[in-house]
Amino acid sequence: MRSEEDLIRTLRTAAGHAGSDGLARAVAARRRVRRVRQRMQMVLAAAAVVVVAGATAAVLSRGGEQVRPAVTVTTVPATPTSREAVAGQKIRPAAEVWPEAVFTMPAEAAGGWKYRPVTGLGPTEVLLSAESSFEKAGRLEVYDSAAKSARVLGDVPAPEGVKGYFVQDFEVGEQHIAWYGTTPNTPDKWSDFWIMPRAGGTAKRVGEVTGPMSEVDRIGVTDDSVVWSVEQGGVYRMPLTGGTPERVADELHLMSWPLAAGYAKDGESGRKSQDRVVNLETGQTVTVPAPAGVTFLTCGPVWCYGAGDDRTIVQRHDGSDRRDLPAAVRLHGMSELLGDRFALLTPYRSGDPAKVYAPLVATYDPVTGLMGGMSRMPSDGGGAGFGRGISSSPTTIVYWDEDVRSSLVCTTKGRGKQCETKQRGGGKELTIVNLAAVTAGSG
Repeated sequence: MRSEEDLIRTLRTAAGHAGSDGLARAVAARRRVRRVRQRMQMVLAAAAVVVVAGATAAVLSRGGEQVRPAVTVTTVPATPTSREAVAGQKIRPAAEVWPEAVFTMPAEAAGGWKYRPVTGLGPTEVLLSAESSFEKAGRLEVYDSAAKSARVLGDVPAPEGVKGYFVQDFEVGEQHIAWYGTTPNTPDKWSDFWIMPRAGGTAKRVGEVTGPMSEVDRIGVTDDSVVWSVEQGGVYRMPLTGGTPERVADELHLMSWPLAAGYAKDGESGRKSQDRVVNLETGQTVTVPAPAGVTFLTCGPVWCYGAGDDRTIVQRHDGSDRRDLPAAVRLHGMSELLGDRFALLTPYRSGDPAKVYAPLVATYDPVTGLMGGMSRMPSDGGGAGFGRGISSSPTTIVYWDEDVRSSLVCTTKGRGKQCETKQRGGGKELTIVNLAAVTAGSG
């Protein structure tokens, strides 16, 4: 369930638990601008980290060409924790841990359109959205890291007569690739759904929905239907031939078809745990037990990750194979899962980035117990970043541009600041971590 609650968690993590005023303003701006999406996240490397919720909201948002709104926030100096002082396990780069999963590829297509990774189609193939301008998807392509070449699957059209239209998440099924689009900069509650043959071909518009049914938080695609869940809870389907939507389940939120999750009724805002996983094809329900002290639990297709009592845990849906993760990491702000068993983690950083490897994020494999770092804190005091693939179900892709540097330009306004992220360099090559290659190699 990705919502304002998710954004609050992200901002709290980025801000070192900043005050509620800055968070409220950032969430209000999010409502005014557009939905949360997995855009490039920028992290500043400075002695005192300047927390800018507006910059975080901008880089996480999706849709719109002018998407870096200046948002009034509070700056908070970074306060080292005891865990930072004893960072624990040393994290190695993902390229050393899983060399088969890491490669570089062009950041742009031959015609100059910029690539945005979606997810891995296999150990060497990555689905890409080629964008004619910022977040304006115009074409789907597949990059083959073994052949070091891309092929075009087909165009991603916009519906005629719809202004301010932006494609949102893509989803890969066995026979089709599906996606939905919205008009995020208007007050209209409206979405439409499209499919394309997985092997490539002409895109087909399946249909559209309005009202609460249009507030999509995740989609899936089967051989005969587009399936989606909505922010308020509930799962719907629409035949690929079009027609009237059918309600499939109440309250639940899609994880990755056919699995959906339910949320516990208790828990503070933004920290509600998933407490059950339902197979919508068979009706089988697995109750997800949360261990004592774990106040937040989120599940992927196979594994669940949880946080609480200054610890991070991983377990299977039924609570088996439970263990604590190394003390050097915690769940990333949005608790975003990757693939069927990985999670995006934030390392507790210590040491000089000029002397030691300091990854921006890491991921953990509960099957092998290995952990790899991704992107890195720059040694020159600038900002760096990373992105996640824009797949609806948990993507297998984390990526970054090694040559991008960012900085914040801030102006004081009242008790807070208005800040905007400025980037320089980069744009030639992306480093990709495709966790589908890890899964293929270890089963």
